[in-house]
Amino acid sequence: MARQDPRYERFGADKHRYRLSPPLATADVDAFEARYGIPLPRDYRDFLTQVGGSGAGPDYGLFPLEGPCYGSPDEDEDDDYGWAADDEKAQDRQPGVLATPFPLTAAWRPGPGERFDQAALATGSLAIAERGCGEFVRIVVTGRDVGRIWFADQVWFAMTPGPSFREWYLSWLESDAPGRP
Repeated sequence: MARQDPRYERFGADKHRYRLSPPLATADVDAFEARYGIPLPRDYRDFLTQVGGSGAGPDYGLFPLEGPCYGSPDEDEDDDYGWAADDEKAQDRQPGVLATPFPLTAAWRPGPGERFDQAALATGSLAIAERGCGEFVRIVVTGRDVGRIWFADQVWFAMTPGPSFREWYLSWLESDAPGRP
């Protein structure tokens, strides 16, 4: 993909530059799961331990499991929006949030008199990527939809289901990039 898009014209490519960080040690993923009382979905866990710990992926790429979403300010001086992604990740790491079952089984938008409570609607899911403009990609870790991607839109107040992690990532890999014949 990097060869097909050398100027990083594809949305988000200028952030991840088609680079993956090294895979995570199994012991580090085990420690994360133990700390939060959850098993990660198998295809996501396998990706983290066998392919890469963060980086290249749909939109702005994959967040690291631990630490800041886009590296330290010293590494990326033009990152003036990383705080929103870091806040999203910090919300997930509150006690009991990941271990509480994900509440949704179908797309959700607030109806009359309902309010969008992102924290309540995102329990049991882990923020793994940012799509931009207040929209995050989450993977369900607890509940009926384990392993499914959900799109959380904090601007238009919606939660929308997507495919499995594997299908979501492969779809990105198979999509056309600028400069592809």
